[in-house]
Amino acid sequence: MQERKNWDLLNKLHKVCVFSFSLLATPLLAQNNFLDSIDKHIAQSTFEFLSKDHIHGKFNPDTSIEFSKIDSQYCYKDTYLISEVYEAFIRMANAAESDSVILKILSGTRNFEHQKSLWENKWCGKTKVNGKKLNILYKDHFSRANKILEYTAPPGFSRHHWGTEIDINSVDVEYFETEEGIKVYSWLLKNAEKFGFCQTYTHKDLRNNKGFNEEKWHWSYSKLSEPILNEVIRTFNKLNISDFSGFQAVRRIDLLDDYILSINRCH
Repeated sequence: MQERKNWDLLNKLHKVCVFSFSLLATPLLAQNNFLDSIDKHIAQSTFEFLSKDHIHGKFNPDTSIEFSKIDSQYCYKDTYLISEVYEAFIRMANAAESDSVILKILSGTRNFEHQKSLWENKWCGKTKVNGKKLNILYKDHFSRANKILEYTAPPGFSRHHWGTEIDINSVDVEYFETEEGIKVYSWLLKNAEKFGFCQTYTHKDLRNNKGFNEEKWHWSYSKLSEPILNEVIRTFNKLNISDFSGFQAVRRIDLLDDYILSINRCH
């Protein structure tokens, strides 16, 4: 009789577990359908915030629960990253420090308005490029847009919108030719991938001489940036190139193939 009671109890517990799992599985299956374009190995909760607005920088990271503000010991100025990316950077920075290498974030997440300011300051000549005002040097808008694209993505299409990208220590080419810069870059080349980071813009010779110029400072957290990139590719529309000075000229450029896809994907 006691064995029969135990068996009945086990059956009841089994039914409860099956019912509970079915309740949990239903919304998860719905999420999977919604995120078909996202790599399956990424945790679904990570992409609950993923939307067209996020991809194109039309949001504020300081009000997004998926983002964390970077502590001042790890950055030069206030910036935000997706929390998982921030945690990975902390591990990398601490490992670098044990090797007498200092890593600090110069730039993290930038929304559309921030990127628009960077772009338009170059477009209008407020920010000089190689000591020159581009609005004077390049009267032709197509040529001016191409010049800016050497180092600056158009607003709405910067990887810095995603919260997965970091510029480390300096964005000056000359810095990485100094003793300190060479040491930093050498350490990153050897170790960054261990923490999930990839140099997005390697030398252009390695990328069919296309895309943005080499940026030894720009590193991407591949686990999250890869599926976001796939979504950018899937939803790309030239009509989304808009609302900033010179956008008509940028529409004449093959932004998808020549810039967005012309990267080092660390595979």
